[in-house]
Amino acid sequence: MKVEARKMKIGVLLVAVLVVSFLVVYFYENDVERKNGIVAEAGNTYALAYPVFGQADSAGASFLDEEAGISIYLNVGLSIDLSKAKTVYRTIETDTSNYTIGSIALPSLPESEDVHCFVYKDGWIVVYYLKYEPVGKIIDWSYWSGGQLTKNKLQVGLEQMCNALGVSVAGAKYYHFQYPYANRCMMIIEDLVCLPGYESKDNFTITIPSEFTVYERSWSNFAQYSYYGSYFKIDGNTIDSISSETPLTNYGTLTVAQLSPDVVHTVSILAYYGQGWAYDSCIVLTYQEP
Repeated sequence: MKVEARKMKIGVLLVAVLVVSFLVVYFYENDVERKNGIVAEAGNTYALAYPVFGQADSAGASFLDEEAGISIYLNVGLSIDLSKAKTVYRTIETDTSNYTIGSIALPSLPESEDVHCFVYKDGWIVVYYLKYEPVGKIIDWSYWSGGQLTKNKLQVGLEQMCNALGVSVAGAKYYHFQYPYANRCMMIIEDLVCLPGYESKDNFTITIPSEFTVYERSWSNFAQYSYYGSYFKIDGNTIDSISSETPLTNYGTLTVAQLSPDVVHTVSILAYYGQGWAYDSCIVLTYQEP
């Protein structure tokens, strides 16, 4: 039933187009106190499209419906040597003659951030996090540059697999296996560089229209250095705080009450005794665009 519902929606999902400017206006109204000359950024937006596995579905890919969450996938269009694929894994989870599943270590990140990867011999590669993990987990702030996240953790994992197999990552698409009707994922980012002094802060406002069906509200929060504390807040309520002398990223989910539709919410970052350190917070919306 679940898979059939997805197949019925595939026409809609595949024709989803990137209308970032429309959604930025709709979801986000800039209301920044420009103390440090920093403004909130409208981050990255991904279209979500259902992967039509075909033969791979009956041969093993169907497990993704129950296990996987946010994913990036690719069909490389040629036969894959599974023995090469297995060299990429930190841990092999499943090994058959048709496909293999394992976890891939990411550069400079702990094992808890490993991505999972499904490789099918006829060309399919799917890199994913598990269904209970928030979409915000894919953010790697080391790739924040020029007002954009140039890569995410799923992309890095896919690149590692494709490099080992000698194939291109071109044409990769995204999908969330637990939200089959979601066709968009938007990241709304606040970037703060803390100047010397007692307190630095910045904020933006966000309004989610009720005609958009939001399946998940998640977040990611980063502090480069925050011995005296940094805070990520929504409407004055602390969502996350970091006190660390080394770079640290936290992530999680928000309730509907914390980010309800048709309400203007204020999202803010505060940091204390900064000396040019960077602080970044992101709200990630996974939703169906009407």
